[in-house]
Amino acid sequence: MDYEVVFDSRRLVAPHVWEFCLRPIHHFDYLPGQYVHVLLPGRGSTPGEYRTMSLTSHPSASKLRFITRIQTIHSSYKARLLQLTSGDSLFISQAMGDAILPRLATTPLIFVAQGIALASYTALLTECERSDLAHPIALIWSRRGEDNPLDILIPGENKRVKRFDYIAPDRVTSDAIYTQLAPDALVYLSGSQTFVETLGSQLETRGVSRSRIIYDYYEGYSSL
Repeated sequence: MDYEVVFDSRRLVAPHVWEFCLRPIHHFDYLPGQYVHVLLPGRGSTPGEYRTMSLTSHPSASKLRFITRIQTIHSSYKARLLQLTSGDSLFISQAMGDAILPRLATTPLIFVAQGIALASYTALLTECERSDLAHPIALIWSRRGEDNPLDILIPGENKRVKRFDYIAPDRVTSDAIYTQLAPDALVYLSGSQTFVETLGSQLETRGVSRSRIIYDYYEGYSSL
């Protein structure tokens, strides 16, 4: 089922990274950490196109937000995103994804993000802060230097969050994750398919059960 939404605004949050804001026509249910397909209707004989976007907004917010990287040379879909004007209609799918918070509020969490895949965790971090959840969190963020302004998407000052930054050419390794790994911790991996599967495989080789690893990769991207 698709839901109609209205384009509200966009802003540049880092070089080549745009945040888009949408207003749902009706109430839209989702959980922190979930994603949607964003469908741009077709024009004339041109069929509609969709892309998958992680929702960076919290469900308590009145508007939906997502971010995406748009380079100088970009796809027709992203060109159309940049052409949207306030009030334009588009559609989103129902919310999907299993990269959500566990039921036990004391479970240690390790959030590993590559570049703009930080988007997978912003609503989760907001929920932990907003609901005063007791999760100890290690946020491990690997990125290019130009993505530093995306700091503004990381909410508040949660004292339970320890942050570890890896700015290119430094890279996240399984060692960086393993040293933060409590016996009952869950590891969330978000980034390109290669980034996620490489780290996941390395962790499994070191004895981390696959049931403790949440894979959330951005299909079709070699890097984020």
